[in-house]
Amino acid sequence: MKTPATLLNLDRKPVQRISVQRISVQRIFSVLLMAFLFTLCQGVEFKAQAQTTYPVVFRVDMSDYNGTTPINGIFLNGNFNAWCGSCAPMTDANNDSVWELTVPLAADTFEYKFTINGWAAQETLVPGSACTNTAFGFTNRQIIVNGPLSLPAPCYGSCDSCTGAPSSGRIRFRVDMNGYAGPSFTTVNLNGSFNGWCGACATMLDPDQDSIYELDLDLPLSTVEYKFTLDGWGQQENLLSGSPCTMTTGQFTNRFHNVTGNDTLDAVCWQSCSPCASGPTSGRVLFKVDMNNYNGPSYSNVHLNGTFNNWCGTCAPMTDANQDSIYELEITLPIDTIEYKFTLDGWNISENLTQGMPCTQTTSTFTNRSYLVTGNDTLDAVCWESCSPCFPVGIRQLASDNNLLKVYPNSVHDVLQLELPLGETLQDPTVLRWSDIQGRDVQGFVTLSGQGNRFNVEALSPGLYTVQVRTSRAHRVVRFLKN
Repeated sequence: MKTPATLLNLDRKPVQRISVQRISVQRIFSVLLMAFLFTLCQGVEFKAQAQTTYPVVFRVDMSDYNGTTPINGIFLNGNFNAWCGSCAPMTDANNDSVWELTVPLAADTFEYKFTINGWAAQETLVPGSACTNTAFGFTNRQIIVNGPLSLPAPCYGSCDSCTGAPSSGRIRFRVDMNGYAGPSFTTVNLNGSFNGWCGACATMLDPDQDSIYELDLDLPLSTVEYKFTLDGWGQQENLLSGSPCTMTTGQFTNRFHNVTGNDTLDAVCWQSCSPCASGPTSGRVLFKVDMNNYNGPSYSNVHLNGTFNNWCGTCAPMTDANQDSIYELEITLPIDTIEYKFTLDGWNISENLTQGMPCTQTTSTFTNRSYLVTGNDTLDAVCWESCSPCFPVGIRQLASDNNLLKVYPNSVHDVLQLELPLGETLQDPTVLRWSDIQGRDVQGFVTLSGQGNRFNVEALSPGLYTVQVRTSRAHRVVRFLKN
């Protein structure tokens, strides 16, 4: 039997256990709290280290600036201030035209440029210049910060110091769309080496609705290349290499201008170096080549090469939408005489045209097709290496049928032989009717040639013709190709 003392001892033991448990929880809490505070301190220390900045003094010399935008303030815009416009004004305390601003920056690489009155005007920097970086069509200044910096004062729009002469010029570009004859458009754009050929970033305006579009740009003193485009890159000028206002680099022919100061350029016609005259200045021309009679090496693609694309090889592929082996391509071209030829797989295979053929022009040792662009036009489908249409495949089939009229050779240059079906005779050679592909009578150009059914067709122009013959049994019709 337990005594009261024993009962008291038994009661004390649970109290001791509770006390031990409380001490353990307190110790655990203390350890966790110390760990949290240690981690927090470490984070604060790391954050303090990550936010270390260095003073960077930016300067720009405006003494050579001759733009048309009045200077009410110079601003520093960059990826360190989200290109904010007017949030970082610079100052010119001693009125020496050198504007300054000190900005705390962390160690990193930054892009920036100087602007006037927020974004009223901005520097146009030349891609590839020593102080610049170009990415995604934008050319900006670039610096690498790894300590305090005091940057030199470059001339506005330049990587170099000012010289006392203008470092840039305000250029007014103008294009006259009155003679344009291509597809409809919404906007006219200016693309060039000065804006990274950006597409739709430089929209030209026609405030007086006279179809002459204009745009002013501040450009550094340099030679710039450019061209006018429609709806970004929806349509672009197709300029002829060697024209007086163009320069050709590689396969690209563009306009050029040497910036020497402020200038207003003459309004030139679309795709021309001259002002617009009455009538169109360009034409939409549909080229066609018929490959049905081609019997050379196999090929994958048909291309159009000419003076209008600098004989570029594969840049102008033709298409055969209805799978009839007639390949087509439509191009907007300036009013001018062009040379061209059809090629296969770039320059793997090209047409071998004979000098003197009616559709060709020979320049030096090169014989190419020639065409005078006078406006919109759809050219006839001509046979590969020929000035004429292909004769239908059916003509070849006729020659193997003993019941039909035959002509040979087909194609023919001078003497054509008629061969009648078995058992038939020609009633009267004078009743033969000769006509061209449009049905016009060409009887006067054909004469008998010796014995038999032989006829001299040398006087005919190259092309496709029809001869109708009345024999002792029937009325026969056959076509032949004059080369």
